[in-house]
Amino acid sequence: MDQNSLRKVVEGQLLRLEGNAFQDCMDRLGLELYPGDYQPVRAAGPKGDTKNDGYCPKARVFFAAHATRGERFDKTRMKILGDLEGCIQEHRDVKVWRFLTNDTLAGEVDQFVDNELRPRYRNVTIEVWGLKTLADEICKLRREEVERIIDVISTAEGNPKPPKKPLVVQLTPIRTGRDIWPILSICDAWMPAVEPDDCTQEEEDLIDTAVQTFTDCLEISEDIEVSRSSVRASQRGITGLLDELKAKGLAVYAATIDNHPIGGGPKPLLVSMAIFKVARVAPGQTDR
Repeated sequence: MDQNSLRKVVEGQLLRLEGNAFQDCMDRLGLELYPGDYQPVRAAGPKGDTKNDGYCPKARVFFAAHATRGERFDKTRMKILGDLEGCIQEHRDVKVWRFLTNDTLAGEVDQFVDNELRPRYRNVTIEVWGLKTLADEICKLRREEVERIIDVISTAEGNPKPPKKPLVVQLTPIRTGRDIWPILSICDAWMPAVEPDDCTQEEEDLIDTAVQTFTDCLEISEDIEVSRSSVRASQRGITGLLDELKAKGLAVYAATIDNHPIGGGPKPLLVSMAIFKVARVAPGQTDR
């Protein structure tokens, strides 16, 4: 599997996690990054988890894991402040305090961390690992470690391979950006687009632009969906490209394949795969 596809799978898995499931995932990450040192911690009794979701007694690195996707800025800011100050108060010799989240912090929150918290606690290295950083760190590890951390579904080793069958997928006509967005927002990877053999250079350039736009939106759909206006703007841009293709007598079809294996070896990752096809439509013919 190429690194880009792996990263997409990891980000998709992280985005789905909430509450204790996200903390469990971050415990598995800590155990891989700090073998023999990382200690998971959970709340118990009136003092809770003493503002510590996991730590390394030797390295003196303390973790706060909190899934912030869709959370208000002020709530995230207060969560960071409370966990940091509580951890410093409850524990000795805190060298690194690391906030782990499956989102990208808003500029207002990041500014608060950098302008207020870091100058206030100069003896502590304060780090924020958001979605992109977490995905980067996880993807640096070995394949089996990545699987353990994100708990991916994989085929069992040693099982005999079933005979290959022709891939048959029902493609849907795509006329607007809204038509294709459900596909772009859920898929982890994509197959090479299919296109007519008799395209002119101008048509090839237009198809390349459209397909590149589809795959770009697929890769960053979670960032776009933070704002409804961003989603609409992306959908309108796609609709414009589809209209240009239609003017050239070209129609777009798309579909998804669930649990499609990617990567070689006996344990491929199973992901949602997008399929795009561009076909020529004769004058007067519909795209159905």
